[in-house]
Amino acid sequence: MKHKILCLMLLVMLFPLSLFAQEEREPLAPGLYARFTTVKGELLFLLDYERLPLTVSNFVALAEGKMNIQDAPGPYYNGQKIFRNIQGYALFLGDPEGTGEGGVDYRFPQEERALLSAGTPGSLMMASRQGRDHGSQIMIVINGDPYLDMKYVPFGQLEKGEDVLLKLKRDDTVSKVEILRVGTEAQAFQPDEEEVRNLIAAANKAELEAFAAEHPDVARVLEALGEGVERSETGIFYKVYRPGSGATPRPGNTVRMHYSGKMLTGQEFDNSYMRGEPFQFVLGKDGVVPGWVETTLSMQPGEQRTIILPPEMAYGDRAIGPIPAGSWLVFNIELIDFQ
Repeated sequence: MKHKILCLMLLVMLFPLSLFAQEEREPLAPGLYARFTTVKGELLFLLDYERLPLTVSNFVALAEGKMNIQDAPGPYYNGQKIFRNIQGYALFLGDPEGTGEGGVDYRFPQEERALLSAGTPGSLMMASRQGRDHGSQIMIVINGDPYLDMKYVPFGQLEKGEDVLLKLKRDDTVSKVEILRVGTEAQAFQPDEEEVRNLIAAANKAELEAFAAEHPDVARVLEALGEGVERSETGIFYKVYRPGSGATPRPGNTVRMHYSGKMLTGQEFDNSYMRGEPFQFVLGKDGVVPGWVETTLSMQPGEQRTIILPPEMAYGDRAIGPIPAGSWLVFNIELIDFQ
């Protein structure tokens, strides 16, 4: 009798485990998946690699440690913490510094062929700004918001782990992100750094060609600047001619800069060099245009660069003196010092 009771107790103890094992063995449909192992459990996402090859290739290469990221060797997301949690709305991962300002040093144009929607709970997407995806920061929408489709491109959808998603919060650790390939087509999807860099280069080229067709006057100025022109997430084009050294200014610092300002036609509207004294302002308090604030925050004393500001980073729809409303502006600027 005791032997029968012992066997019955053993079966009861093993029954949940057998169910769990059966669930684990349940086959996945063909496709490409990302499995996030967290302190609260697992999340399984289906990735849309067919429609969004650049976005998914970049994510997969980072997750599998193929992007050769300085100071972050190996699988990029493994061991990272959720650095931001908008309660009941979205979680953010992909910045080892945990500030929301860190991550990889590249961005790329958003792809436009997404089938998924951010209105569906559990959507996975890159953090984005001004139509450019962040290279590594990702966000997971918790309850879904279709408005986000106007700004972001979902590249994955939660398949399993809804209960886990609701439990996660800021500073929870993602111990690893694994890429699962089911089926012949998914098995063939093996992006490496070279492929990702080539996809980014092709996307940047296509973006510039489309931009040149829409803004030929800006394109001519960019062409005259030659190689080395970069573009910020907010749409500012810039080229550094002479690097500086030392710390960068912060909001509240008093900054001294020399500059000359021109319109796309080449007509000059201001020049501090001609006045014989630098322009001085308190960063973040005095009313300089947004493009100046953003640029100054990234400069070091002694640095010289040319910046081309889109209207929204300059005077917008206001006409200022000889500057018509909606103007792109070109500045040659030099950070002298700050205190």
